[in-house]
Amino acid sequence: MELLHSLLLIAHLVGLSMLVGTFILQMRARSGHAFTIMLIGASVQLVSGIALYGLLMAGDEPVNHMKLGIKGLIALVVFVAALVGFLRQRAITKERATLTTNGASVVADVAIERKLGPFFHTAGGLAVVNLLIAVLWR
Repeated sequence: MELLHSLLLIAHLVGLSMLVGTFILQMRARSGHAFTIMLIGASVQLVSGIALYGLLMAGDEPVNHMKLGIKGLIALVVFVAALVGFLRQRAITKERATLTTNGASVVADVAIERKLGPFFHTAGGLAVVNLLIAVLWR
C-alpha cells in the first residue's frame, strides 16, 4: 500500500510540475501557449489526486474533507480551463491552416491568440493556488 501511495504521489508531483512549470515559463508569452502540456498535467493531477484521496479514505488517519474538497474543485476548474484553452487553440490553428491553403495570406493575429490568455492564466494561477493550499493548510 505504501508503494502505491508513493507512486501516486510521484505522479501527482509530475502533474504539478507540468502545470506550474509551463505556467511560469510562458507567463509573459502573448501567443503560442502550451495548452497540451497543461492539459496533460491537469489530467495527471486530477486522476492521481482522486486516487490519493481514495487511499487516504481507506487508511486509519483522519481526513480533512473540506481541504480535499476545495482542492478537488480547484483541480477540476484547472482541468476545464486547460481543456477549453486546448480546444480553442486547436480550432484557431485549424482555421489558420484552412485560410492559408485557400490562398489567403494570414498574418499572425495576436488579438485572436490573446483570447486564449485568460484560460492559460486561470489554469496556471489556480494550479499555484492549489499548491499553496496543499502546503499551507494544516
